[in-house]
Amino acid sequence: MNSRKTVIYSLTVALLAAGCFVRGERREVRIARSWPAAAIHHLEVREVDGTISVEATPSNEIGLVANVRARGKAPNPRAENQGYFKTDVEGDTLVIGRDRERRSFHFHLFQISDVRIDYELQVPESIAVDLRTVNGRIATRGVAGETSATTVNGEVEIESPGSSEVEAHAINGRVSAKFVRDFHGAVLRTVNGRVVAVLPQNASFSGDFAQVNGDVEAAFPLSIHSHPGSRRVSGEVNGGRYSLRITTVNGDIKIDTVAAPPAPVVPETPAAPTAAPAQPAPRT
Repeated sequence: MNSRKTVIYSLTVALLAAGCFVRGERREVRIARSWPAAAIHHLEVREVDGTISVEATPSNEIGLVANVRARGKAPNPRAENQGYFKTDVEGDTLVIGRDRERRSFHFHLFQISDVRIDYELQVPESIAVDLRTVNGRIATRGVAGETSATTVNGEVEIESPGSSEVEAHAINGRVSAKFVRDFHGAVLRTVNGRVVAVLPQNASFSGDFAQVNGDVEAAFPLSIHSHPGSRRVSGEVNGGRYSLRITTVNGDIKIDTVAAPPAPVVPETPAAPTAAPAQPAPRT
């Protein structure tokens, strides 16, 4: 009896590994939502499988487009967001996502329910954001409020005016942060990947950079303090007012400067028109 169960179990595992099971119908759904932004000062997004992209705009509302790809889970027209994710306004915070749900397996029927959601959001510049996913990329552009971005498998790419603190974390993926106009502190971490920070030339920061398998490259004239026996470097730039902490295990660290804007083009002054030669007086 035990040997029979073992054979059935082994066959089942083999079928699952080979993909020989019934899968649900594949669906693609686009969900668009919007909220007045006057009373919302924080945004939280929680995802499991999917990317998160946030862009600051001059609009007075928050706009969301969620692209859902689902297999084995049909949309529910009676449920919020067709049953794929939730949105709630809690005080001054808009919460979006489905962090408590992942995949549901029905082993006895050889079925699988798999959902991936990619979020695209447009927000006011001043909003603070807290973005988290497990499998997917996170990107923000133009957000001036405090920013926290965390993923496990994916890249994190931040472009900020630099008026607030930034935290970006990954496990398997590159982390990059560009501070366009100013710098008020940042923590950038990954395990497997490169970390790049781009700061204005007048940024005042105290840097602490640690890595195991990689190099540290800095475009700033750092007053470096090495730490014997470790792969850690620290130093100050322009007075060291704000903290910049960067950590990676397998990857390089690069601290670069924002390229200076190109000089304005001065229009050429048009040449003065040439006077026509004087005509001789007619003979009388």
